Amino acid sequence: MMSAISADDAVPIVRRSLQREIGLLETKKRLTQKEIEEFERKYGRTSAEFISEFEQEKLGDSQDCFEWWGLLRGMKAVEDEIKKAKAVLSS
Repeated sequence: MMSAISADDAVPIVRRSLQREIGLLETKKRLTQKEIEEFERKYGRTSAEFISEFEQEKLGDSQDCFEWWGLLRGMKAVEDEIKKAKAVLSS
C-alpha cells in the first residue's frame, strides 16, 4: 500500500517531470526545425514566404506543401507547450 505524500514532497517530483518534458519538447522542436529547413532549401524560399504563397493558393496541393504546412503548425504547438511548461516552472 502506498503512503500519501504531502504537497511539499510532490513539488520536486512535478518540477523534474516538467523539466524532462521540456527537454523532450526541445528535442522535438530541433528535429522539426531540421525538417523545415530541408523544405526551405529544397524550394528556395523561407517558411514565411511559403506560408504566404500557400495561403494565397499559389502553390497547388502537393504532398510536400501539406507536409511543410503541418511541420510549421506542429512547430508552433511545440513552442506553445514549451512556453506553458516553463511558465509553470517559473511560478
